Amino acid sequence: MTEDAQLKLRVPQELKEFLESEAKLNHRTINGEVVYRLQQSKNNNSGRSLYFNDLNCVEDLKEMSLREQQEQATAMISRIFYDHPEYQLINIETINDGKKIRYWYSIPRGESFRD
Repeated sequence: MTEDAQLKLRVPQELKEFLESEAKLNHRTINGEVVYRLQQSKNNNSGRSLYFNDLNCVEDLKEMSLREQQEQATAMISRIFYDHPEYQLINIETINDGKKIRYWYSIPRGESFRD
């Protein structure tokens, strides 16, 4: 018998509401919906790899405000996806009180260094 593991997960409020409505529609608990979707994703042979990257917005740039640093990081992310249209942006979030920006994206498996 396999023992289940627990996982604490933070998601945006919109995603939580979406998962709740989908769970209700599919007659599952929210946990069941998340597990089902993760299993589907694992089994999906989409030919893409998932990545995330963190950008620190607090550097040795004392003359620049946190907001200006966030804008600079956002512009950099935009350039990456403009220069690489084969990449698909999945999510952008701020963490550590806005001092770090994390973005999730997928790329074709043939371009992935992990595959």
